[in-house]
Amino acid sequence: MGTAEVVCCATHESPWAISRTSPSDMGVPRYAHDMRETSEQLKGAPVDNSTRPLSARGASSLWRRGTTPSSPRVWAEGRAVRPSAPLPDGSLRGSGGRGTQTRFGSHLGVFFWQLPFLGVSSVLALGMLAYGPEALRLPGFAAGVLVAVAASVLALVVPWRKLPPATAAVVPLADVVAVGLLIAGGFRASTLLVLPVLWLSTVYGAPGVAISVVAATLAAWGPDLLSPQIQAADVQRLIILPMVLSAVGVAAHLAERRSAARLDLLGRQSALIEETLAESHQQSRVLDSILNTIDVGVVALDRDGRITIINRAHAAATEGRLRVGDHVSVQGGVDGYAADRRTPLGADGSPLVRASRGEDIDRELTWWDNGGGSWLAYRVSAAQLHDVTGRRSGAVVVYQDLTAEMAALAQREDFVSSVSHELRTPLTSVLGYLELASDDPTATEGVRAHLRVAERNAERLLQLVSDLLLAARTRERGLEFDRDVVDLRNLVAETVQSQLPHAHTAGLTMRHHLAEPCRMLGDRTRLGQVIDNVLSNAIKYTQAGGEIEVTLRPTTDVARVTIRDTGMGITPADQEKLFTRFYRAPAVRNGAVVGTGLGLHLSRQIVEAHGGTIELTSVLGEGTSVEIVLPMPDPAETGSRS
Repeated sequence: MGTAEVVCCATHESPWAISRTSPSDMGVPRYAHDMRETSEQLKGAPVDNSTRPLSARGASSLWRRGTTPSSPRVWAEGRAVRPSAPLPDGSLRGSGGRGTQTRFGSHLGVFFWQLPFLGVSSVLALGMLAYGPEALRLPGFAAGVLVAVAASVLALVVPWRKLPPATAAVVPLADVVAVGLLIAGGFRASTLLVLPVLWLSTVYGAPGVAISVVAATLAAWGPDLLSPQIQAADVQRLIILPMVLSAVGVAAHLAERRSAARLDLLGRQSALIEETLAESHQQSRVLDSILNTIDVGVVALDRDGRITIINRAHAAATEGRLRVGDHVSVQGGVDGYAADRRTPLGADGSPLVRASRGEDIDRELTWWDNGGGSWLAYRVSAAQLHDVTGRRSGAVVVYQDLTAEMAALAQREDFVSSVSHELRTPLTSVLGYLELASDDPTATEGVRAHLRVAERNAERLLQLVSDLLLAARTRERGLEFDRDVVDLRNLVAETVQSQLPHAHTAGLTMRHHLAEPCRMLGDRTRLGQVIDNVLSNAIKYTQAGGEIEVTLRPTTDVARVTIRDTGMGITPADQEKLFTRFYRAPAVRNGAVVGTGLGLHLSRQIVEAHGGTIELTSVLGEGTSVEIVLPMPDPAETGSRS
C-alpha cells in the first residue's frame, strides 16, 4: 500500500471496522499517544522513540506482516525503531535519539542526491567554455570541475549499500571542496554551497547541519582568510554567508523532521487500518459461518430497503426468490398470511416491507402457503439498525420456523377436543341418573349425601369439559355469543352471592361496591362466566384472613369491574403468561389448588369478543387486581331491546 493509498484508507473508514471493532481492540490509546508525539515532532520538540516498545498486539501484528513501505519499522534488539522519511536513494533514516539509522534501498540513491550539483556545475562549466577556452587555464577552475566530476563518478559507481551510512557524506563534502576551489579561482560560486548543505542537513540531521555549515564556511572564507588585505565589503559577505547557510541547514533539517513525522503518522495509521481490516474480514467470515449454521432465517436490509444479507436457511425457505441486492418490494407474496391463516399480508403488510419503513416487529406469527394444502409457520421479529451518529442505517428481520411446533399444538388441540366430546355425553348421562337417584323416596339421607358429592364432582368435570370445548372452538372459528340487554350490576351481585359461601369457608372477607343499574349489550352467560372465573381465582389464591373487594364503576363510555384481593400475588414474569391457554404459574402448579389454566384465557376471549379489555396487575406478597372494561352501548339501543 503506497502513500496515496494510506491517505485514502485514513479518510474513508470501513463501516465494518466501526461496528465490529471496539476502540480498545483498534489500539486507540496507542494511536492517541502517537498523535500527541507527532504533534510534538512537528513543533520541533525532540522525542526519543528508539527504546519505546510497541504494544503486544501491534508488535505481533507487525511481526507477522514484516516491514512494509506503508508502515516501515526496523526491528533491533527486541524493540521497534521508527524510521524517518525515505531518502532519495530509497533509504530510511530514523528520527530517534540514538543517532542516525540509515538503510540504502539502492546504490543509485547517492547519485540522485548528486544530480542537482552535477547539473549546475555542468551548466557553469559549459558556460565558461563557451565564453572562451582560456577559462581552463584560470587558477582553480579546472581543479574545481575535476573534483566535482570525480565526486559524481564516485556517487554513481560505489556500492553504497554495502558501506557504512556515514561514508556517503564524502560526496557532498567533495562538492564543498569543489566549490572552494572555484571560489579560490576567483569565481563567485558561493551560492553552490547551498546544495551540499541541503544534502547533509536533510540526510544526517543535526550533525549534518553542523558539519555542512562549518565546511561550507571554510570553503567560502578560505581565499579571503589567506589574503593579506580584507575589505569592509568582504567582512560583510563573510558574516552573512555563514548565517544564510546555517538558516538553510536548520530549515532543511526541521522540514525533514516534519516530513518524517507525517510519514510516520501515515505509517501508524496504515498499520492500524490494515490490522483492523484483517480483523473485520475475520469477523465477517465468523459471522457468515454463524448465520449459515443456525436454522433461523435472517435477512438484513439497508436504509433504502435493499437486501444486504440473506442467510442459507431463509434462502432455502424462499427457494431462491430473494437475493442479495433485491429490493423488498420484489418479494411479492412470499410472506403469506396473518396468524389467522385467512388474511393475506399483501405488499404493505409484509414484514420485510414494514421493517424497511422503520417499523419494529415483535414475534408476530405468519403463515406461508407451501402448496398442496401444506402451510409453513414463522414467528417474525424485526429491529432497526443505526450507525454511530444515531441515523437509521437499515434493519434486520428474523424468521423462526414454528411449523413443527404449530403442528404439534394442532394435534394436541384435536386430541383435547376429541376427548372432550367423548366425555361430555357419558357425563350428561351420569348427572341425569344421579338426579334420579337423589329423587328416589327410598334413598336414605346418607345415600343422598353421597349422591350430592358425586353430582357436585360430575358437574365440575362437565364444566371442565365445556371449557375445553369452548377453548378449542374459539381457536378454530372464534367465539359465538348472544347479544341481549344485560344489567351488569345484577349480574355481578348474583356472582358475588354465589361465591360468598366459598369465601366464608376459606376464611375470607368479601365486600362489594355496586353502583346504579348498568345496562349493556352482551351474552349474560359468558359475562357471568368471566366474573365467576376471576372471583374464584381470587378465592383460591388468597390465604385465610384475607380480603376480596368487588367494585363496579359505570361511566358514559365504559363500565369497569374491578376485583382486588390480598392474596399471594404473582411475579412479573408470570403476569405476562397468565392469559395463555393452559398456563399455570410454577408457584401454584405443584400446590394444593387445582386448575386447568383455561379460566383467564377464556375470560380474555369473551371480554375481547364484547369489545372490551381485561388487565391484571399484581405485587408479589401483596395481592392482585383484575380490571374488566366493557364498552357501554347507546342508551337508545338498549331501550329498543328491553
